[in-house]
Amino acid sequence: MVCSHVQFLERHEGESVVLPCMIEHRNTSPFGVYLKRSWLHPSEVLFMYTKSEFSVTNVEDKIRTSVTGDPSSHSLNVTISQLRISDTDRYYCEFVVNNPSSEDERIPGKTEFFVLVTEIKSVFNLLAPFTDLFSSCLNDCQSKARHRVSSRPQPPVYEEMTGLQSVGRKLSPCHLEEMESSEYRNCFVKKSSENYYESPSGALCPRSASQK
Repeated sequence: MVCSHVQFLERHEGESVVLPCMIEHRNTSPFGVYLKRSWLHPSEVLFMYTKSEFSVTNVEDKIRTSVTGDPSSHSLNVTISQLRISDTDRYYCEFVVNNPSSEDERIPGKTEFFVLVTEIKSVFNLLAPFTDLFSSCLNDCQSKARHRVSSRPQPPVYEEMTGLQSVGRKLSPCHLEEMESSEYRNCFVKKSSENYYESPSGALCPRSASQK
């Protein structure tokens, strides 16, 4: 089999692919065409006789395969829909031309097709770039916030404690005595007018006859 070139076709599951089959025009028109697989699962996919309905090797493929055109016109299109992962393979067309003097001639189409069917990407995979971007922005914002907080100088704990101790040491004994004496000066003794035993000097003495 000799083909002019290979065409790469990538599709997702459930999608469709069109395989255009054609050969150079010749005096004798083809009366039939094959679509074949030649790599993972070498086999005949379909055969179409001119002016007739095509037939498929796998009956399940009938409802998802269609053909437009006719072999006698040297070109046609084969469409495979509802693609599956198992459809991944190399495909080529092979036209059949009548040869009265010998066996029928089989002519490969101009193009061989490499069909790759991949899984449908999940929603998570579609959103992954945006999720990564959001995560990156969030990490950047958190990093900047931590940098702002750490840039504010805060006295160490031991400095705060030594500061309290230094304040205590600055209070001299004289100052403490002044504080204590001032507290006593601010306090006063309320003398009761009903205590007849208390003399002006603060000593106790018996009442005189005139006081009774």
